[in-house]
Amino acid sequence: MIPTTANMPIKKQPLFIAILAISFTTLILSGCSQAINTPLQATSKASYNNTEQKLAAVLLTDNKSEQQLKLTHRLPSITPIDALLAGIHADDLVMAKAQAKRNYQRSWKAIGIRSRFVRQRILATLATLNAPRSLQVIPIVESTYDPYALSQAGALGLWQLMPRTAHALGVRSDKKTNGRRNIIAATTAAVHYLQQMHQRFNNWPLAFAAYNMGPYALAKRLRKQPWQLTDGLENMPIPANTRAYVQHIIGLAALLHDDSLAFPEPINTRTLDIQAPVDIQRLAQLTGLPENDIFRFNPCLNQAQYLHQTITIQIPVANYDSMQNKLSLAGPIYVNKPVKAGDNLWNIARTHQTSVQTLQQLNQGLGKYLRIGQHLKVPANKLAQAIAEHNPLLSGGRRIRYKVRSGDSLWRIADRFGTTPKAIARSNQISMNRMIRIGDVLWVFAKKGRSS
Repeated sequence: MIPTTANMPIKKQPLFIAILAISFTTLILSGCSQAINTPLQATSKASYNNTEQKLAAVLLTDNKSEQQLKLTHRLPSITPIDALLAGIHADDLVMAKAQAKRNYQRSWKAIGIRSRFVRQRILATLATLNAPRSLQVIPIVESTYDPYALSQAGALGLWQLMPRTAHALGVRSDKKTNGRRNIIAATTAAVHYLQQMHQRFNNWPLAFAAYNMGPYALAKRLRKQPWQLTDGLENMPIPANTRAYVQHIIGLAALLHDDSLAFPEPINTRTLDIQAPVDIQRLAQLTGLPENDIFRFNPCLNQAQYLHQTITIQIPVANYDSMQNKLSLAGPIYVNKPVKAGDNLWNIARTHQTSVQTLQQLNQGLGKYLRIGQHLKVPANKLAQAIAEHNPLLSGGRRIRYKVRSGDSLWRIADRFGTTPKAIARSNQISMNRMIRIGDVLWVFAKKGRSS
């Protein structure tokens, strides 16, 4: 506490007393700053660097948390080396850490396993954009580090980008790849957006709130009730779910910062260009990669086969030479052939230089009659008429945007994607008896098929 005389207007004090008081106060504050800040910064930096050296994630129990949460007065602010935590009160950090532990401790092992496939590219992107390294915790809150995560609202990927937001940020998708599941493209877009929100609202908690609820909705609330860091996270004028979102990010960053939480080491990858035609799963088998791992490294892939298009993928450094040597052997053996009007098993077998018996063996449960639009597995000797197989990790309950084609009905679409006409009607708020037309767009929760 500065002496009372120092708080009095200087013009009412003798000149030499005023000078003495100012000098004395400056000396005390300078000494305190040196004594407190220097060890804190040194310790924080060492602690932060040690985080990346840990191979297993450990969440330590803070026995003092309950007592600290009961404090009736606010503790002084701390300014650690982590930019996300700068200026946040110590008791806010205690509360945020406790909430993060409670929500993510049980799932941390699974989060850590998923992060190994993609985090190297996230960290490299953060470094390239000069963004705080601790932004790497946001995909924990958004998607639990699952790049295939799809929300009921249609947000997709590690950073849960909405289609229009992604398009506005320059993230592009096509039939072959999905930009919102592309690690580098999605991370670049999300971090650029967060940096813009930080510049607009002047602190990270408000930037996170804007990312979650939208900048216009946040600005409207701030006009009614201005907020700054010293007001505390609990007093942010935002919805409860957005406040929890912000606190989870801050809490995870704080746990990472003080070495109570650590990611496992990411798997180093290299870029490999692959000429078509290629069967991704066959290439993985030839090089000894575990089943579907190649799609965990490359979640942007929509297909398991690329019959006409050259693609670029990320593969583990340890498998790079082997995979490069096996590329010539990785052409597809089987492909999908869509059934068209007039097709039957005999003419399909003749076209693809095989037998009806072979087709029946390749397509278990094949009925006597074929349906237009049905896909048959056939030998890969007529690629011009083939349709590539889809990324197998896209097969579990994905929300897709489907454009109605000629011959479609709710029943036919439901059969194609492993769902029911009633479920499609409910998802699109339409009657089951409504006539759908070519070009109509429907949302479909697919249990099989592709995600667009």
